[in-house]
Amino acid sequence: MKKIKSILTDANHELGSCKIETANLESQILLAYVLGVSKEYLIINANEKLEEDKINQFKDLIKRRMEGSSISNIIGKREFYGREFIVNGDVLDPRPDTELIIDIIKKIYAKDDSFSIIDLGTGSGCIISTLLLEFPYSRGIGTDISENAVSIAQINAKKYFINDRVSFIISDWLDAIDFNKFNIIVSNPPYIPSRDLEALSHEVLYNDPLIALDGGKSGLSHYKKILSNLQNKNNGETKFLIMEIHEGMEKDLLQLASSQGFKLESMNLYDDLSKRKRVIFLKF
Repeated sequence: MKKIKSILTDANHELGSCKIETANLESQILLAYVLGVSKEYLIINANEKLEEDKINQFKDLIKRRMEGSSISNIIGKREFYGREFIVNGDVLDPRPDTELIIDIIKKIYAKDDSFSIIDLGTGSGCIISTLLLEFPYSRGIGTDISENAVSIAQINAKKYFINDRVSFIISDWLDAIDFNKFNIIVSNPPYIPSRDLEALSHEVLYNDPLIALDGGKSGLSHYKKILSNLQNKNNGETKFLIMEIHEGMEKDLLQLASSQGFKLESMNLYDDLSKRKRVIFLKF
């Protein structure tokens, strides 16, 4: 039997040896997961001794982390906008940068407003589920080309009791959707240029599905399809298209949108917390 503080110290050293910068936090997350307690419990009860079976379970998870599995895929969940979502290797791991999409929409609509949303490439469904939770009178549809991803999104919607306001369907972007019935289109499409995939960290390539990363030769392939589906098809009502983008592609993407009939004055770019261009906003 060993004390919690000693177990965590050993784990911090092991994860640190693999150059995991957040070793301390990740050790706490994994041990809290094994024990079914909060991270705060570990701090308050640092001198509590654990049975060998719990220690061994924890060591197995630390080994998986050292071998490249992400925290999210190990424990099967990830926090997004203050809520936990179920994830696995079939969906992109939600990132804090994507939360900017939620913040932008909160600047457009009030909490009690009623509007409709399409979430293209929904993955875990974290974006649309969060929007429906933040705007209780909204409704929407999430699409994904992956049947497994749609299943995960449905589970998350049921977890937060919003499955009566959202549907998830298998679709290649907007192919199966009449977007004129909706007010907002959101998406975090694959945007890594194919040539750059090999340069991604082992952790990303090991855990995230390739289909959610590969943006084609220029990184713009999926944006082209989305924008071309929208071109000259608006029914006259004002709509918003809000998409996450890759750093450095903003000029090419603005030019692409312009070539598809979107007006430059109706476009805007938003920075993430690191002051990088992270989201493109189009009004049409």
